[in-house]
This record gives sequence, structure tokens and C-alpha cells, in this order.
Amino acid sequence: MPEVTRRHLLRSAAVGAGGLAVSSWLPPALARAAAEGPRRGSLKDVEHVVIHMQENRSFDHYLGTLAGVRGFGDPNAVIQTDLNPPFDVVKGKSIFYQYDPYNPDKYLLPWHLDTRRTSAQAIPSTSHAWTYQHESLNITVPTTPGAPTTALNNNWVPTHYVSDGPNVYWYTMGYYERGDIPFHFVLAETFTLCDAYHCSLLGPTWPNRMYLMTGTIDPLGTGGGPVTSNVVPSPVTGRPYTWKTYPERLTEAGISWRIYQEEDDYGTNVLKFFEAYQAAKPGSALYENALTIYPPDRFEWDARHGRLPMVSWIIPTSGQSEHPAYLPASGANFLASKLEAVAQNRDLWSKTVFIVNYDENDGLFDHVVPPLPPAGTAGEFVQVSGQPNWPIGGGVRVPAFIVSPWTVGGYVATEQFDHTSVLQFLERLTGVREPNITDWRRRTFGDLTSALGFSRGKASTFPRTLPPTIGEFWRAEREVQTLPPPTMPGANQSPPVQERRRRRLPWNPQPGHVRSAKALPGTTSRLIENRTTHAADFKKGEVDKGVPGEDLGGRGQGGGRQRSHRPGVRSGGRGRHGRDR
Repeated sequence: MPEVTRRHLLRSAAVGAGGLAVSSWLPPALARAAAEGPRRGSLKDVEHVVIHMQENRSFDHYLGTLAGVRGFGDPNAVIQTDLNPPFDVVKGKSIFYQYDPYNPDKYLLPWHLDTRRTSAQAIPSTSHAWTYQHESLNITVPTTPGAPTTALNNNWVPTHYVSDGPNVYWYTMGYYERGDIPFHFVLAETFTLCDAYHCSLLGPTWPNRMYLMTGTIDPLGTGGGPVTSNVVPSPVTGRPYTWKTYPERLTEAGISWRIYQEEDDYGTNVLKFFEAYQAAKPGSALYENALTIYPPDRFEWDARHGRLPMVSWIIPTSGQSEHPAYLPASGANFLASKLEAVAQNRDLWSKTVFIVNYDENDGLFDHVVPPLPPAGTAGEFVQVSGQPNWPIGGGVRVPAFIVSPWTVGGYVATEQFDHTSVLQFLERLTGVREPNITDWRRRTFGDLTSALGFSRGKASTFPRTLPPTIGEFWRAEREVQTLPPPTMPGANQSPPVQERRRRRLPWNPQPGHVRSAKALPGTTSRLIENRTTHAADFKKGEVDKGVPGEDLGGRGQGGGRQRSHRPGVRSGGRGRHGRDR
């Protein structure tokens, strides 16, 4: 079986598509910090972690056209083999051809959300509740304990037609290109992008954010769970949740932390649903760090003045969360402000890791089958009333960026991660363990350290700076107000084309720096096993000694077969943004 490296370099780190400089959408201090190139160091040099979770976007939906990632040009995309009607009409086609009985072609391909010609910055939210997410993946759980759980990943269109109706269902296959979300592309090409980062649960916001903050949804129901929806206990409906959260463990260990939130937290600070925080008194660590409401620029002020705690969580407002139908451009402007504040404080920048991830995929398609636990895996299955005993996750792929002095250079981290990976990273950094994380997740998802390269590389150069993200946000607002909505794809569709540029590996595949892929029984997909050491051996304090690798030419799906360094598949609620997240 071919082997695959953990991280590879996007040659396009200096210049993007069409000659656009990578710094074009980076604020000045962040661009200068990136231009200095990666720092030499080790995990001991990390003194601050900032975790900024945004809302409801899938990986293919945002970054499927980006060069050098597992996107629309994936040569190992699953080929459909389902002989059962009605899915037999797309037999032999890639998984990008989703069966659609309502389209003249009888399939629906990913289609471009053109924000310059339509109001596609503000697309409607598609259903993403527990039931609809599992049905979209078409999951089969065997009756034999230990047997593989499989997903055909071919039922997105029929599911969303039922849940969202004829005017919305087709948005499940919409995607953006570089010109639509330039800041996100630049961020990916300047720092490290994770292209195998999955949400933790096949479902909506709150349970996924509980994985980020606690490592579990309480599947056995011992603390008020299991949580599979955005319905939580209240003084009317029941008791608050009682299991311990990770911030409580940090408090007990004397580790500083803080939740940065405004009055409008979009209901995403899930700590307030827990008994320990509801009982906390003003002046106590839990109350002050988790429940305090801050003015909009408090994080920026603390960052510039060197007052960030060791661990910070940023909660976006509703309009800046990127949740459909809110604008990606608004989220980009919000995020750029936070990153710029960190970069303006050179001392803080030199010892900070800034993690940007997304809680779940909304109902937006992604072609990679997520890793799923074998039947009967402890703590990884939940049976909601009237439904099968389905796996909790892993969930659909979502974007994740690691911004730091040790991730400069346009790398892609290909190890499998989920939201518990953030907690595992904090475990490595603080020594505070989160026992809620199951053994299966620890075996399946890495701890993010492979995304950090602690060996100094060649400094990047950024020749010019163009208008800031606020200008793009203003333009997006005007376009949403003045342009017509997108139209449903009809017949004679064309596959999306992934950007074509050359890239290289920062080192040749070496023992201990690779993973293997094995076939999943009963499917055409493959699961990458995490059996490796990390790119930097933090236990020994050694810097990774990767050796220069060869250039790998790549072509997207419209221009020939792409050479891949990643063999095989590594493997909510309805309504608009105001009600279901």
C-alpha cells in the first residue's frame, strides 16, 4: 500500500491564482508575521492557544477547488456501485454525481455559488439535524459487534428534498471559489490547512460544540445526555447537564482560560447549559471566565496588551458566525481582526497557536466518507427514539486552519482530526487530561501536533497588500441586496474544476512520518490509520528532520488525472439561521 505524509506544501504560498499575491487579503501585521517564515522551536514554546469555532460550512463547500487539497479533483473519490433502484442510475460515476430524481440529468453535481453574479453570499441553511445527517450518508450498521460500519454517502439530494423542499434542497451541493471567499483561500495558502478535519457528530451545533468543550455528549445518559440536538434542558424542561467540562479541569489545574463572547453569542456558549456554571457565583472563576459579556473589541485589546490567558475560546456573534444565511465575508472580517491583534503583539505572536475550525457542515455536501466506529464500539452509538442505533460520528469534513509561527508556509495537514483533537492538543500542552474522550476517538483522530512544523523553513515573501476584509464585506452586503438569487442547476451540468498548480512535499515519506490506508469492507472507500509519530517529537524536544521531497504535479477533475500523495479516503436542525444552528 502506498504511504502518505502528514503535511505537504502548497507551492502557491507566495502567489495565488491569477497572480494575486497571497497577502492580498491578510491584514498588515499578520502579513508581516507570515513573511518572516516559520520559527524553530518545540511544543514548550507554545504559551497561548486561541480556539475560534465558526459555524456550518463543509470542506468541499468552501475549499473543494483549492489546489493541493483533497477536493473536487480527488482521483480517489468513491465510485458508486449501488445497484439498488433508484441509485443504479448513477452507478459507475463518482460520488460527486449525487442522485437527483428532480433534475433532467437524474443527478446533481456540485455547482458554483457565484457571488459576483448572484446573491450567493447569503444562501439558505439546509437541514442538519441528527436524522438528516445520517440519512444523507446512507449509513449501515451491521448487527455483528466489531464489524465495520459503512456509509455510501449517496443520499444527500433525496434527503434534503424531503427536509428542505424543492426551493432549497439543491443548495446542499453548492460551493464557493477563490473569488467568492478570498480571505479563506489566502489563509489556507499562508498557514496550515487541515483537509481531513471532521466535526465530531453527525448533527447540529450544540452537540458538536459540547465535544469541543467537554469531549463527549454523554451517550450513556449519566449526566443529562445524550445530546444529539439543539434542544437543551432548562428550568422548565429538566435539569442542566452535570458532567465535567474541560474548562473546569483547567481551573482545578491552575491553568488560565477565558471565553470571549458578546451579548449576542448566537446561543453557542454551551457551558451555560451545565449545572456547574449555572450555580457559579459572580467573582468565581467559572462565572467570570465563562459567563462574562465583553464589548466587541475586548479580545483585540487583551491581545495587543499581552493579557490573553493560556487558553482562549472565541464565540462569534450571529452575523459574524458564517452560518448560512449570514455572509462568509462578515466572518472573514471578524476573524481577520482577531488574527491581526495577535500578530500586532510580536511577543504574543511568537508563542501563540490560533485554531480556526467549524462546528459542523450545515447540510452541505462533502465527498469524503467520515471515519465511523465498528458496530458496538463503546460510547460511540446512540439510539434516538424511533430511529436506528446510529454512530455518533465522525462527522462530515469541515475547514480547519492552524495559524501560528510554526505553521507558516502553506502546508496541508492530512492526518484525521475532529473536535476532540483540540482537547488532545491542550492535553499535550497543559498536561490536563480529558477522560471523556473515548478510546476509539483517540485511536482515530490525532492531537493536531502533526500540523505544526517546528523546524525553520524558508521565509515566505509577500509583495503587496490589497484592500482589507472590511471592503470585501461591504461589497458582499451590496451584492446580497442588489443581485438576483442563484438559480437551480438544470441539464447538461459540468463537474467542478479544482485549481491546477504544482506542489512539493517538505520531506520524503519516512518511517514514522507516514500512515497506511486500508479498504473498508463492503465499500470502495479507504480509511487512513493513525499509526505514526508526530512531525515533531515533543517528548524528546526534537525538531522534525524532514528531508526535501520531490515535486508532484497535479491536475484537477477537468484536466486529466491528478497524482495523489494521499491514497484512498481518509477517512440539525432545519430552518434558517434564527432557529436552528
